Amino acid sequence: MEKRVSGIVEKEDEGIRLGHFLRKNMHLTKNEISRAKFRQGGICVNGERRKVNGLLKAGDFVEALLETEDEVSKGVEAFEGGITVLYEDQDVVVVDKPSGLKVHPTGGTDDDTLANRLAAYLRGKGEDSVIRIFGRLDKDTSGAVLAVKNRGAAVRLERQREQGQLFKSYLAIVEGTPEPGEGKIDKPLRPVPGQRNRMYVDTEGKRAVTYYTLLDEVPRPEKDSLVGLRLETGRTHQIRVHMASIGCPLLGDPLYGKGAVQGMERTALHAWRIHFLQPFTGEEVQVEAPLPEDMRLFLSISSDCFSKNAAP
Repeated sequence: MEKRVSGIVEKEDEGIRLGHFLRKNMHLTKNEISRAKFRQGGICVNGERRKVNGLLKAGDFVEALLETEDEVSKGVEAFEGGITVLYEDQDVVVVDKPSGLKVHPTGGTDDDTLANRLAAYLRGKGEDSVIRIFGRLDKDTSGAVLAVKNRGAAVRLERQREQGQLFKSYLAIVEGTPEPGEGKIDKPLRPVPGQRNRMYVDTEGKRAVTYYTLLDEVPRPEKDSLVGLRLETGRTHQIRVHMASIGCPLLGDPLYGKGAVQGMERTALHAWRIHFLQPFTGEEVQVEAPLPEDMRLFLSISSDCFSKNAAP
């Protein structure tokens, strides 16, 4: 597959070399530029092929032809389970994962996962299968999941994640009320010895940072709270362990809390908002996944109970 990307030279970039413009302004990697140089019409200025050491003038129209071979998940079979698409363009797709659905197959006959459903959706449109999913969610966790359709987009989004431009905000119902109502949890995490799927706070663990904000208190005999969260790092079970470490485990959490309660049969965590830049245009994209029905019913309030700018 091929993808043509373009940019216009602004006045402040008058005299810049073409290669520098491709890297700085169009965010092409050195490998992408190297491959494009040897393609017919791979790098053009105003419709004519140009060498990368050439100088540019204000108003020049720069184009590059990229190879975007899909990094297809070869073993993923299509499964017609249906998905809810929140956002889609030619490079990425954001879907709303329901609670109870795994993100990836884990072997055996496990063929109804988000990856399988995405494969069916994309193949139904005549596109290749799922490429890469950025930021896995636990089976219980609902909300926004970002999938990338081609290698070029994956490279750029990985860079955004490293630079903090790609991030998610979460909503959780927790036991009790965090004090103070807003804060930063900076506690290293590591797996419990002999239990790879369970984490704990330990000074010898990897750095983990979570920001939280109290959004609302739930009027129940056992006071619960709606909390907004954002991660600086992405460790396994980070939100669940960090909130439990300050005395506010997630409601319904079987590992770090009391487990299922009436009205909340799963861990009450929802990936609410995802923010990133369109990989090739740089346009800011922010997508929200509606609060799921079980969390809304438990809270007995509408999803408008919190400001859209309240969560971290």
